[in-house]
Amino acid sequence: MSFFDELKRRNVFRVGIAYGITAWLLVQVADIMFEAIGTPAWVMQTLLVFLGLGFFVALFFAWAFELTPEGVKRENEVDRSRSITPQTGKKLNHAIVVLLVLAVAYLLYDKFAAPVPGAGDVARQVVTDDTQTGSQRAEGQAPKASRLSIAVLPFENRSNREEDQFFTDGIHDDLLTTIARIGSMKVISRTSVMEYRNTTKKIPEIARELGVANILEGGIQRSGKQVRINVQLIDARTDEHLWAEIYDRELTAENLFAIQSEISNRIAQALRTTLSPEESRRINTMPTDSLAAYDAYLRGRQLMATRKTDDLRAATEAFQTAVGLDPGFALAWVGVADSHDLLHNYVAELRGTAFIDLRRRAVERALAIDPGLGEAYTSLGMIHQDLYRATADAVELQQAEQAFKKAIELSPNYATAYQWYGNSLIEDRLRSRERLELALKASELDPRSLIIGANLANEYKAQGLFSMAEKQVKKLIELDPDFPNAYHLMVDYYLWDNTNLAKALANARKLSQIDPGNVDGWRHQLEALAEAGDDAAALAMQQKIIELDPESPLAVYADLLHALDNGNAPAAREAIQWMLPRVQGRRFLLEILGSDYLMIGDLDHARGLLLRANPGWLDREKWQNLIRTDGTGGCLVAWVLLHTGDEEIGKQLLQKALVYQEQDLPAAIEHADRYSPEICYLAQGDTDKALDSLQTQLSHRHIFGWNRWQRMPVYDPLRLDPRYLDFMKARERLIREQREAIAAMGTRADT
Repeated sequence: MSFFDELKRRNVFRVGIAYGITAWLLVQVADIMFEAIGTPAWVMQTLLVFLGLGFFVALFFAWAFELTPEGVKRENEVDRSRSITPQTGKKLNHAIVVLLVLAVAYLLYDKFAAPVPGAGDVARQVVTDDTQTGSQRAEGQAPKASRLSIAVLPFENRSNREEDQFFTDGIHDDLLTTIARIGSMKVISRTSVMEYRNTTKKIPEIARELGVANILEGGIQRSGKQVRINVQLIDARTDEHLWAEIYDRELTAENLFAIQSEISNRIAQALRTTLSPEESRRINTMPTDSLAAYDAYLRGRQLMATRKTDDLRAATEAFQTAVGLDPGFALAWVGVADSHDLLHNYVAELRGTAFIDLRRRAVERALAIDPGLGEAYTSLGMIHQDLYRATADAVELQQAEQAFKKAIELSPNYATAYQWYGNSLIEDRLRSRERLELALKASELDPRSLIIGANLANEYKAQGLFSMAEKQVKKLIELDPDFPNAYHLMVDYYLWDNTNLAKALANARKLSQIDPGNVDGWRHQLEALAEAGDDAAALAMQQKIIELDPESPLAVYADLLHALDNGNAPAAREAIQWMLPRVQGRRFLLEILGSDYLMIGDLDHARGLLLRANPGWLDREKWQNLIRTDGTGGCLVAWVLLHTGDEEIGKQLLQKALVYQEQDLPAAIEHADRYSPEICYLAQGDTDKALDSLQTQLSHRHIFGWNRWQRMPVYDPLRLDPRYLDFMKARERLIREQREAIAAMGTRADT
């Protein structure tokens, strides 16, 4: 009998196969369990070593020993005529079949049935996270890094030519985007990793800061028509290489995207995750075959990220260049839409619905080219959101939410989708916790992004968590002292939530210094100075606004505030009438002007504007959405209806708005008193509760605009009340202190 036949007779092969399958199944189970309980990496490594050694031990025992009815005996002690190795072999065959079935079942489950983080309705998954985890994230504690998490560090430009740096950054950016299409992985966004260019920090330290388990680093060298890209994947927990490769190819767009697809697939293999067919399609899609278009697109993205007015204008030009060079470049069309959206929000160069129409056409082009582009659905969500703000049509709000959910399903690592989805929920203050969770998710995916960090601060503020909001903004200023949005947030907090006019003015001046083309900086200065009673300085700020945009509704803002502060009804009416044609299609501004008419006692014009802004106040079926957007507005409209001949509908609206303002809102957020619940109480005729509400606002320093706001006739029952008079005296003392603080700054209208 040959040696091979003897191995078969002694069942050595069967034992080896059975052991191998059993060991593989044991490793899969251990991998899941060890990750769940946070076992250190060396435990798995030790298990693998023991299993490897055990294989040889099992083969040795199969060769040297035999199982008999009397037990285990040495093989040379068994009479071959009485040997039961054939029966043992059959049992091993059955065992191998069972083990194979288990292994195949596990593989099929892992590929087709296992839930993939980020797939389906991810937004719902985010907001139903374990309460403790959400609290830890809100408190700034870093969650344990998943093994399927990765950061792609900026690539090294090894050409040593400055002009190749932009090319290197572009390849890095697109590779990161490609990897992010793998739904089961957490991929840190570009803005968060760029600060690690030329860093001296070690890989484990970087991974801890970014909250990932793996790091990809590499370098690019371009020489003529050739390019060399080398990459290496590192396990940050052990600082060991998981995989490395060098790619030498001809420099073409097709080759560049092919390399990125190959790298993404190799990373998925190294981290033992399975790609769905749709993910494979997205990874292997080539967005453009034009290097020039790709270059323009990347330049537009970098400019857009600054949120500075001049850069936003340049970004729109860069994206238009990209689609001009390649009209089939879907992502560039998304850039056209998003850059015009931001330009409108920050500069207001496009008015009415013109900017919405332009963005819609761009997004439609993008989706016609690539119907599975998550970034395009994110932009579509914002378009529906803006249409809702212009029309108050609840259908637009529903379509916006559907678009954002679709974007997250298609691009679960696209941080902006979570950010903008959360922003869209601002129309419902009772969903503020959900907004905060979405902001935290965006921050988790892009922890060093300034704009996403600013969004997180804003959500803390909306939740009434002012100290956390202030701390978050100060962190942003530490990261970039010239980030305009940080100062905008500080001004907003110091004006509306803390009434610290001196600090608000200082931050507004810093904003105007950094970004002089941004109207908000001058507007904020105007508001702080007008509240402090410095009319001359406020008028100087108005002139700055006129120089930027003579047709801006804010071109008569200081005139209007001065007239309202002094009860000059004819001057206020003149300013309102000048502004009206310039705020068409902007419901929020129409509501403000309607309130301004109330401040001069003009109920008929106030009613007209308030109902023009939201005709739904006369439709009971629309009350729920409108009240959850603005409960104070509901009470104010109810009071107007009660005093202009619509008593029945006014009473019903007041009842519903009062429940929201008195019960629902305080249960959802902190500092609900900043939304003026006293108006609801005054409309109801309950002056005691109204005074209690004002006392709470005074103690919280939520008193910005009191002097104008309380000129409305709804406050008439309080005019002679001793408590109310004391409140107004206290308000005047606080404003006087702020005037002195501003004077101590040694500045007036200058910046």
